[in-house]
Amino acid sequence: MKTIFKLLLVCTLIAFTSCRNTEKEEAETKEAVEQIETIERESEKASQTIEKDAKDLENELNELDNL
Repeated sequence: MKTIFKLLLVCTLIAFTSCRNTEKEEAETKEAVEQIETIERESEKASQTIEKDAKDLENELNELDNL
């Protein structure tokens, strides 16, 4: 009977520990995803700004060519 009790106790402790680690890993994963999404948004903004600046420069060059 003592052996079965010890075995159940060990199994319970392992299950509890593994569940707790999963929650921590999920939180870390969520944080990493948020960081990636932030970087994607910033790079998209930078890309749009670069495209706008390129179009503005092209228009200015066309105006200079027309002079």
